[in-house]
Amino acid sequence: MDFSTFQVLYEITGKLTNLSPLRIGTGRVSRFDEPTDNPIITINGKPYVPGSTMKGALRNLVEMYSKTKGWKVIYPYEFTKTESESEIYKDCVPCYLFGSTESASRIFVFDSPISSEYVRTYRTMVAINRTFGAQQPKNLYNLDFIEPGASFDFRMRVFNLNLENPTEDTEKKAVEAFRFALSLLINEGIMIGNRKSIGLGLVKLENPTVKKFTLKEGGLQEEKIDAKKILGEK
Repeated sequence: MDFSTFQVLYEITGKLTNLSPLRIGTGRVSRFDEPTDNPIITINGKPYVPGSTMKGALRNLVEMYSKTKGWKVIYPYEFTKTESESEIYKDCVPCYLFGSTESASRIFVFDSPISSEYVRTYRTMVAINRTFGAQQPKNLYNLDFIEPGASFDFRMRVFNLNLENPTEDTEKKAVEAFRFALSLLINEGIMIGNRKSIGLGLVKLENPTVKKFTLKEGGLQEEKIDAKKILGEK
């Protein structure tokens, strides 16, 4: 791997907007100041999109794209103790981008704090009895959501991946898959959070910008790059 040297760093920023109600829950809690026992995740009382949520969604898209293309896809820890980690992860595009037990990730996704006014609503849900396919008597519960139209500050860094002119085969495949995932996020939107199967959690990256950093004379030189060239924006 090439993490022992600094080659290039890209920083991608923009506004992450939810096009449908968004819910990323904390899990069950027992607090008197919450109107629900499974509230949305917040920092200092304000909702945000965890970097791990976005990174997981992007990795899933890269894995799907790689499988569709017939490329090698290995999941972490999916090998026997007799196999060499260096060999088992070789040519695995998702591993090349997002890391594995053998190497670090080239993709760094920061938490996205909310940066706009938002509406937080609560809905009463009905528990379903899977045996009878009907509602479970006396099993109502509340969930909260962020209504469509909220904006979150998105920020991502891509380390030692030449997004403009990839050279070797695995890097070319990684850039192709990465562009697919980012173009989907920018142009159509992707699903994150809870209740995706009923249309919740559709988010889209708007007004993306790309900055490129390289080393020059002992310091970082910044260059603004055309986002359409890098990310496949329509």
